[in-house]
Amino acid sequence: MTKLKSYIILILILISVSCSQKKSNKTDLENYIESIKEKNSLTENPLILIDGYIREYELMNTEQILLLEDDILSVKYFEKEKSLKIFGESGKNGAIFISTLNQIIAVDDINPEKRIIYILNGNIISKKDFEEINENKIVEIETLKEKKIIERFSTENYEELIYVITKQETEKIKPVANTV
Repeated sequence: MTKLKSYIILILILISVSCSQKKSNKTDLENYIESIKEKNSLTENPLILIDGYIREYELMNTEQILLLEDDILSVKYFEKEKSLKIFGESGKNGAIFISTLNQIIAVDDINPEKRIIYILNGNIISKKDFEEINENKIVEIETLKEKKIIERFSTENYEELIYVITKQETEKIKPVANTV
C-alpha cells in the first residue's frame, strides 16, 4: 500500500512539474527576430517591414497583424549600415523585410499610372535605368510603400519606392611602376 502511495505521489509530482513549465508562445518569426537581435548584439527591435509597410514589432501576433507561417514568402535582414542609408535613424537596428502572399496578390492589381521612384545603391534613377540593371549584379531589391521612407528620397508624391542594391565593382588597383 505504501508503494502504491509512493507511485501516485511520484506521478502527481511529474504532472505538476510538466504543467508548470512555461511553453513558448513565440512564433518562428519572433524566434528569427530574436536570433537576429542576439547575433547582431541589438538591444532594441529592428525595423519590421511587411510587404513594404513599417509595422510595430509588438503588434506582430495580435489580431491587427497575424502572420501565419504559410503566408510568409520570404524574410530578409538588412544590416545596420544598409538600413541606416534607407531608413535613417529608424533603421539603426537593422531592418527585417517580410514578403507575404498578400504582396503577390497586390502585384496583380498593378496600376500602370502608379508613381514609382527607383533607387539604385542610394541614388535616384529613371525607370529606363532601372529596367537596364543587369539582374546578375542585383544583391537585394525591395518594394517600399511607407510614405516616410519615400519622403527621405523625394518630396514629390510617389506611391512606391523600389530600392535596389547591386554588387559594387571594386576599383582595379593600378600597378605601381618599379622605380629601382
